[in-house]
Amino acid sequence: QGGWGMHEDCRARQDRLDGILNGIDTVEWDPETDPHIAAYFSPKNLTGKAVCKAALQEALGLNQDPNAPIVAFIGRLAPQKGIDVIEQSYHWLMGEGTGDTQLVMMGSGQAEYADFMRNAENQYKGRVCGYVGFSPEMEHAIIAGADILVMPSRYEPCGLPQMYAQRYGTIPIVHATGGLQDSVDQFAEKSEEAPSSGTGWKFGSCDPQALQWGLGSAIGVYKKEPEEWQDLLQRAMAKDFSWKGSAEKYVQLMEWASLDPPRHRPWQFQHD
Repeated sequence: QGGWGMHEDCRARQDRLDGILNGIDTVEWDPETDPHIAAYFSPKNLTGKAVCKAALQEALGLNQDPNAPIVAFIGRLAPQKGIDVIEQSYHWLMGEGTGDTQLVMMGSGQAEYADFMRNAENQYKGRVCGYVGFSPEMEHAIIAGADILVMPSRYEPCGLPQMYAQRYGTIPIVHATGGLQDSVDQFAEKSEEAPSSGTGWKFGSCDPQALQWGLGSAIGVYKKEPEEWQDLLQRAMAKDFSWKGSAEKYVQLMEWASLDPPRHRPWQFQHD
């Protein structure tokens, strides 16, 4: 989706194409120095994340419950970002099997989805916040204070919030497309042969059932396996999304390109 008719050409040349994730500003997005969050924290000391969660609940009128998982969405209010999939799932999230879960949504865009966010907040006072609009400061506060970030985008060339989230120990649940597929490692339970692995959950189809599978899986680990959840946070926060890594991949790609001549002779540039 979103290929605008170029998808067949890209598929035909896929042996010559590569994808490189964007990097993030690791100075602006650093939980150890971020001026927009209630308390600093790090992989070695996560105490401040609990403070950020309490501050977020207070600021947005949510129930003050440190044990309630906070699920967040930050994005443009348009079908491409999957806000309609959240609309079809929020009653389930507020009821069946997720107990005291809280939902924070922030974004601007189509009026119908802004109305949905307002109505959801009115319907579930203390458990849902529909923040219509956008504030960079609030984005930092949500990323730091939430437990889970959902990104059910139908297509996403790269995406940045899922990278911010992992750096802040907020676990992403994403549709496995584009940069979301490349930047989130699928969670796998520990077994007799191997320890647990992964930094989040990915679902293959952009629909309510798939999103609910991801949310149910994540909330289950959050509630029933706290030590496993802490290990998950540690792995997520250890990932490197700096521009240094992306730049090194660009350099490598240019080196490969210089060694591999074009498949077809290019047209000669015409001088006047």
